[in-house]
Amino acid sequence: MLGEILRKGREDKGYKSLELARLTKIDGALISKFESGKRLPTLAQLQLFAHTFDLNFDRLKVQWIKEKILTDFENDTNLLQAISTILAENKYVLPAGNEPKIDLILEEMERLKDKLQQLR
Repeated sequence: MLGEILRKGREDKGYKSLELARLTKIDGALISKFESGKRLPTLAQLQLFAHTFDLNFDRLKVQWIKEKILTDFENDTNLLQAISTILAENKYVLPAGNEPKIDLILEEMERLKDKLQQLR
């Protein structure tokens, strides 16, 4: 979960929530909501956290996109079909050497599929 990654990043750098709020100029209550998973940061805020915590922005962004999709389309039974269509229409092919990422994508698609099946 993105919130857990952000909390761990903050703690690993030794920041208290109020220190981080002062440093980033992001309201402490909002930071708390990010860490608890009640809200998602903007991409600009996410980039600021990545820089502040020395975290990989691309990794954070993938997690952010995943959580945004699940939040925005939680009850949409067409989500898996839409994702599959996007992949097919764009002839999505991973660059050589990224085979393990395929497994992660397929695992995530299975989790989404299971979640959609539960909504039936």
